[in-house]
Amino acid sequence: MKKLLLKVVVMVLTAAIPTICAEIDGRWVGVKDGPDGKKMELRYRFRAEGNTLIGLIETRLGGGPISEGKIDGESIEFKLISPDLTVINIGTLSGDEIQLTETSGAVSNKVILKRIK
Repeated sequence: MKKLLLKVVVMVLTAAIPTICAEIDGRWVGVKDGPDGKKMELRYRFRAEGNTLIGLIETRLGGGPISEGKIDGESIEFKLISPDLTVINIGTLSGDEIQLTETSGAVSNKVILKRIK
């Protein structure tokens, strides 16, 4: 009986992992202060492939792919790499909201992304 119960628990947890990771799939938008002091809209497109986070960013200053994306349950991490700088993003997914902390050198910014429905 214990073996059967353990098998059921493992099956349920295994089935839930892709669902948890897939919650991030889609388009997201947020706003932050740009380098010129003006508000800048950030548009992301994310997709989870297992524990790998794939995505693109678009801003008024340009766009490109995210790098080194990871997703572990509700925790996400990725980098935005350009020739001039690298921005490390660490965040938490909660329903239709992602709370990110962007860090570049000694500067950190908090950004809230909302799912575009």
